[in-house]
Amino acid sequence: MWFSQQTSPATRTAMGYITVGALTIVWTSIWFAYLSNHPPETDHPYYWVSGCMATGITLLIIGISIGSIGRASRPAEAPAARTNAGNGAAPPAGTPMMPAAVPAPAVTGYPGNGVPVQPPTAMTAPVATTNR
Repeated sequence: MWFSQQTSPATRTAMGYITVGALTIVWTSIWFAYLSNHPPETDHPYYWVSGCMATGITLLIIGISIGSIGRASRPAEAPAARTNAGNGAAPPAGTPMMPAAVPAPAVTGYPGNGVPVQPPTAMTAPVATTNR
């Protein structure tokens, strides 16, 4: 119970596959040794032994694969770090979140009156010019 509460689901699944696969391989090996010492009348038990061995090896490989996939996905399961501008404290509840300021595009060139226009240095309202 203690182990299952402190691990991720991928780890528990991998441990299950590895355990079942390894035990299947062990008991299939014992069965094959018995069949070698006491040959059966037909070859049917050897097919069963081969199938059980292939199943155990497959389960073992799946468990190892799930373990490596679980380790690779661990960063994705971690909660995202929150960063706030300023002192790092969260804004009070009910405070509207404002989007980040987007700088205005740099405008250079000559308007109709022949005066060069400088790009703005900050987020300011454009200055209206009149042609008189």
